[in-house]
Amino acid sequence: MKRQIRWICFASVLNVALCIAVAGGRANANGSKEISLTPAADVKYVPLDPKDTEGRGPQISVVFGDMKKKAPLGFLFKVPPGFRPGPHTHTSDYHGIVLEGAVHDFAAGGVEGNPIGPGGHWFQPGNLPHDNHCASTTPCVMFIYTPRGFDFIRLKDHI
Repeated sequence: MKRQIRWICFASVLNVALCIAVAGGRANANGSKEISLTPAADVKYVPLDPKDTEGRGPQISVVFGDMKKKAPLGFLFKVPPGFRPGPHTHTSDYHGIVLEGAVHDFAAGGVEGNPIGPGGHWFQPGNLPHDNHCASTTPCVMFIYTPRGFDFIRLKDHI
């Protein structure tokens, strides 16, 4: 049953990503506008931080878009258990959907509250200071959609 729920949540996220890509006339991650299938076992993650040569920190797998552009972007985001990036902002709004694990998204300095699990989702306004926490004993995996590209600005960088 748990495997079925995970598959349903994953399929729902892929449908959302495909609808966003098609509605915007966007190509898939390899630039093609042809059907492209990637089984879960073949998803390749790369460290978000190029200095993380061992892959111990946050990792991404681009579904569509280009990480280097301020344009629509959809990606799978995997973080280690217990991960907390610290207070930060992003220039763009974004939507997140939890695929695996238990995730907190909360205002910087605020209370974490209850985590959301697979199938749960959130909206994060751009430029709003916040923090995240993977409360699982296993990695947390999310699908993230941001209409204006990805950036990460530590809260202390604003000062």
